[in-house]
Amino acid sequence: MLALEVSHINKTFRTKKGETVIANDDVTVKIEAGKIYGLLGPNGAGKSTLISMISGIMTPTSGSISVFGVDALTRTVEAKKMMGIVPQEIVTELAFTVDEILHYMGGMYGVPLAERKDRIGEVLRDLDLEDKRYERARSLSGGMKRRLMVAKALMHKPKFLILDEPTSGVDVALRQKIWELVRRMNKEGATILFTTHYLEEAEQLCDEMTFIHHGRVIKQGKLSDIQKEFSENVVAFELYKPNVPHLPGVHKEGTEFHYPVTHLDQDMSAVIKHYGENLRSIKSAAASLENIFLKLTAN
Repeated sequence: MLALEVSHINKTFRTKKGETVIANDDVTVKIEAGKIYGLLGPNGAGKSTLISMISGIMTPTSGSISVFGVDALTRTVEAKKMMGIVPQEIVTELAFTVDEILHYMGGMYGVPLAERKDRIGEVLRDLDLEDKRYERARSLSGGMKRRLMVAKALMHKPKFLILDEPTSGVDVALRQKIWELVRRMNKEGATILFTTHYLEEAEQLCDEMTFIHHGRVIKQGKLSDIQKEFSENVVAFELYKPNVPHLPGVHKEGTEFHYPVTHLDQDMSAVIKHYGENLRSIKSAAASLENIFLKLTAN
């Protein structure tokens, strides 16, 4: 079953000068239920505009969006109840306490009053916010406010969680905490759409991904397939003693040596046989997501 189906979405804006700006251009994205899915692209690529349309904040110029089979454009409230959204900006009610904010969010999404207290406690424990429960939001640090944004999105145990750069500007410890939470929620059945500028994050968390550039989809699919497409066909290895006779075709890349691959198993065996105990390490060279990103968004 599809958790999200975005079909041929277009979004245009008019500037004050009457010019037309295309934010999304014929974007189609399909996310199967149970996946952690990455939406990647440089600043201004159209990611946040697309998320705003999925979450019902904006209306597309044309195209359709459904969440677990529910038309998000005509049955917006029903679709929203299945979603939890952590926006890029920190938006919270500064005059209220953390407990009051989460109590309100639980009520807005239909969490029964009798369950809200326990649910607030669970969410705060998950995000290490228990000692801030009765503090006003205005007194929280930037990192704590980011945690509160995540807590608000989790109050109703959403089936589909949208995280728009949730680790932007947070420290390493909180980033790891959010990663753990994402993985756990996914194991418990939540589908997660994740945007990030930290490409290591996407490599660690996402099963599949879509790259957007200038408002258009430029690549999508499984991470392993995309890496395979962009990988150099080489075996990469390091040596304890580099100044030795080399196999034909071997060339040096930084601290590594690269050997062209025709048949991976045979060629890797040839390297092992030739260099023997002089091998420090050996691997097939899969393209990093950072290099893929740079190649895709070069123009």
